[in-house]
Amino acid sequence: MPLFNSEDDMNTQSLKSRKPSTRLCLMAGAAAIALCGSGSFVRAEGSDTAPPNRSIAYTFYDLRWAIHETKDTKEECPDGLAIVGPREYFKLKFPEDGTKRTQKETELAMEGEVFWPNTDPDTTHFRLAGGKTAPGLNLDGKTKPTDFTSPDGKPGVDNELFRVIGCIGNYRSGAVILTYDMQHYKQSTSVRSLIEVTDVDSLVNDDDVTVTTYRGRDILQVDASANSFAPGASQRLDLRWGKEFISQAKGKIVNGVLSTEPIKELRIPDESLAFISGSVERMRDARFELKLTPDSAEGVIAGYADLETFYANRARNWSSHHLSYASQTQQLVYKQLRKFADAYPDPKTGENTAISSAFKVKMIETRILRSEKEVAETKGEPSSSQFASDSSRAGSPK
Repeated sequence: MPLFNSEDDMNTQSLKSRKPSTRLCLMAGAAAIALCGSGSFVRAEGSDTAPPNRSIAYTFYDLRWAIHETKDTKEECPDGLAIVGPREYFKLKFPEDGTKRTQKETELAMEGEVFWPNTDPDTTHFRLAGGKTAPGLNLDGKTKPTDFTSPDGKPGVDNELFRVIGCIGNYRSGAVILTYDMQHYKQSTSVRSLIEVTDVDSLVNDDDVTVTTYRGRDILQVDASANSFAPGASQRLDLRWGKEFISQAKGKIVNGVLSTEPIKELRIPDESLAFISGSVERMRDARFELKLTPDSAEGVIAGYADLETFYANRARNWSSHHLSYASQTQQLVYKQLRKFADAYPDPKTGENTAISSAFKVKMIETRILRSEKEVAETKGEPSSSQFASDSSRAGSPK
């Protein structure tokens, strides 16, 4: 009985050429891969050596919008966390003052405002995040008075999205929605993202590497404790339905930290449609800054989040009762997104369509499985040019 099927069959000759221990891991099944798949990748952290075949890959297991949090919230949210959710907002708009109103004038009107929000001024107090610290990167190459400083002391950080969502409980540690998000992100193969770093001569210092992003097709393998993920497990690439998630950038590694040039448009599969697969996060001029080890990678992806995509994924497509868990009012969020948008002005209106932002990411080292057909069709070519038609509707950052 063959080990692999149809067009996903592994390159048989390549499999035979592997060391015996590697062949045993591959043929023993997923559990064995999780336990012994990382054998040939064992290296001391910080060792100045190249990975096998000058290539190493990592699979995402944690992805969340980056905000700065303190225990008492006083630094970033001096007025406290948001307290106006959908229910409170409804009462503010339609107070019980004796006025007779129809369902069309109230419930349906508010529902319509969620799907077709506006930027009209609103007197409701929206609690913005502030302070001097926020995770992210210097996206515009400038250090402005309104910029943040990163937690490790780097100035000029652009993260206006943090101002909008930093005091909303749904984006903070322990939030119900965030817990749902992470649970589905880890379990669903439709949102499996990974990067491959090639042309690597050293995981400590290398001034010329290439980073390629993909969507994977397989589950994450837990370790023996069942509480964390095992390095060395395998991932097949989704090169048929996942082409939009393939992008490429040049980068360098300095003191074990990988940084890349901007990717014109990075697309990341996400699970934010209230448990329905199929949403996509879109970030323009995205760049990676990751601390690399032989077994894992951790850091930020920073760029300009597309406003409409963010609003659709994080507000419109979640039900009001979910958003009420931590006082997230869709319409108010949209108004603030528009107010603080700082890049990609619309050619016709001049209004910015993207907002500086960052993801916090954690990844586990993985092995990419390729078939002969995949190797023949991809040849490692970048595909970011496929986004040109989508990107042409907006201009450049200010």
